[in-house]
Amino acid sequence: MRGDEFFQTAAARPPFNRLHPRLAAFLKDYLSREKVVRFGGRFVVNTNFPPFPGRAFDRFAEGFLEAGGSARRRLHSVTLAVTNRCSYRCWHCYNAGRNQQDVPLARLRELARELGELGAVCVTLTGGEPLLRSDLEAIVSAFDDRFYLSLGTTGAGLTAARARGLKRRGLFAVGVSLDSADEAEHDRGRGRPGSFRTALSALRMCREAGLYSYVVAVASPGLLARGSFLPFLRFCKGAGAYEVHLLEPCPIGRLQGRCDAVLPAAAARRMLAYQAEVARDEDLPILSAYAYIESGRAFGCGAGLTHLYIDGSGEVCPCNFVPLSFGSMRARPLSAILSRMGRRFCRPRTSCVGRLLAPHLPEGPQPLMPAVSERLCARRLPARHALPRFFRVRAEAVSRAGSRELAAAYDAINSDYDDYWLREAGRPVAELVARLPWSGSERVFEAGCGTGYASRLIAERLDRGGKLLAADISRGMLARAARRLGTAPPGRVRFARGDALALLGERHGLDLVFSSWALGYIPLESFLASSFGALRGGGRLAFIVHRENSPRRELELFRRVGAEDPGSLDMKVDFDFPSPGRVRAGLRSAGLRLDELWTGKAVFRYGSASQVLEHLLKSGAGTAYYRAVKPRRRPRARRRFLELLAAANAGRPGYEVVHDYVGCVAQKP
Repeated sequence: MRGDEFFQTAAARPPFNRLHPRLAAFLKDYLSREKVVRFGGRFVVNTNFPPFPGRAFDRFAEGFLEAGGSARRRLHSVTLAVTNRCSYRCWHCYNAGRNQQDVPLARLRELARELGELGAVCVTLTGGEPLLRSDLEAIVSAFDDRFYLSLGTTGAGLTAARARGLKRRGLFAVGVSLDSADEAEHDRGRGRPGSFRTALSALRMCREAGLYSYVVAVASPGLLARGSFLPFLRFCKGAGAYEVHLLEPCPIGRLQGRCDAVLPAAAARRMLAYQAEVARDEDLPILSAYAYIESGRAFGCGAGLTHLYIDGSGEVCPCNFVPLSFGSMRARPLSAILSRMGRRFCRPRTSCVGRLLAPHLPEGPQPLMPAVSERLCARRLPARHALPRFFRVRAEAVSRAGSRELAAAYDAINSDYDDYWLREAGRPVAELVARLPWSGSERVFEAGCGTGYASRLIAERLDRGGKLLAADISRGMLARAARRLGTAPPGRVRFARGDALALLGERHGLDLVFSSWALGYIPLESFLASSFGALRGGGRLAFIVHRENSPRRELELFRRVGAEDPGSLDMKVDFDFPSPGRVRAGLRSAGLRLDELWTGKAVFRYGSASQVLEHLLKSGAGTAYYRAVKPRRRPRARRRFLELLAAANAGRPGYEVVHDYVGCVAQKP
């Protein structure tokens, strides 16, 4: 499956269904040159991303909008060398010559906790050769399912039993070093006879153990030649690899001072071309290349910002290919080390920091110590630089449907609202009003009164001492509400046009705050806090609100249409309807006591898909979504929605639109 096809699946579901259209368009375009495979009942894009769905993927998505740009540091990936020891002598080794003393297991367990707090998702355990650690299984167990955990190895020391044990402890993937389909060439490059057969055996054992097995290859001009590269990919797939992860040599470690080892720009262009070609060929394994994901046209280089390298002795560096230590985690908390690193690494870059700094590294042991690292960065690392495309797009992705757009949507449908909405959705509102105890003298504030259906029911419960202030942002809806209550006694009901939260914030000593079908457009937690402030002791809060992702089928189809063509949308539409659990938690946080909480459904029945769409557009349920579509693209979006709805409803005699809701009555102690 191509990545952009997968995007249409992921973008229609939480949490990516809340992406701004510009970010969605960027991600779809990026994924068009990636390939996705099914593994273990989940989708895998490549080893730079956690599998979908899953807890790690959800954490990745949560951090997607923060990483590299928020005031609070949020990591994405960490390469953690659990040892610097290794019996191989690989020609390109970036870790050569480092301290051979391992970090104790207890400190690695503490590190796992620190990385979790910093938002890290993708953690690769490597070395050196990580299988040299007899406590590797215990290290793996320190990371829970918030992390996507992989292992980078030569395969030396792996047994079938150990592969199965690592899988049981939570390891998801194993990357095995393999640079050539020719045995002699691979053994020569790895500096150890038999390493080729060891690698192939490891791939087989990992695949048999149910691990996501992939190849880690270091690119060279010979490997990248067309007559070599595509056959190499086919060989890797035949050996049991789902993916080939392509690295580039960097003049550090064993290549220190060898700037001639850096691949020319033409090689990078060739890797990008291979990336797109392989994504279209289902007979080849996934190809993941840093030349693509870290290019200026994509996510750029996150060294020291969203990515870290921690070597086997505990030195914390910005990246595997940036041998600059900013402190040892054996001596200092990780947060303190990152604070120091953050003075030099505070924005993502369009090019590799390792390549930028490599020509200026002094001879001698690596990594450089913190004071030397800081001086080198101050001299050689530009503080001002361009941002990668993702971060530019994210900075521009600010337009969203707000009060003005919502008011315009309801102004447009006010004449149809009662017929297309209240005929079924009015029932739970009437039932809510009937649940409440009334004396007739209550002072009431209604948030989002619409055409005044609930306003009239409330007004009928009040006598001369009672007062109702009914608020809405739509001029058209308020006009209809005023006509509906035209016979109410003078002074009993007053209407106000404006933001419900602002108006509620001006009220004090209320007996009742009431809302029906408006929360979600009004932020829930802010509304609950404002209600607490406006109510007298013993005063009540009562509301009916759409449940999260409701109406589920129709919203998913709206989002799928948007995912297929994210460029068709002018702005982000993201109304925040809650779950019952979130309502409970919000009430507790606001200091309100829950009296009653229940769920229900308002079900509308129609004979055709067109009637369903008419209901959605004239009831307000889908109006804002439709109006966010660029006018020229609306006919196509309309047709596509109807096609998808008809397909989803195939075999049923009619159409049901189910609006799930949460009802609540609470009290201020």
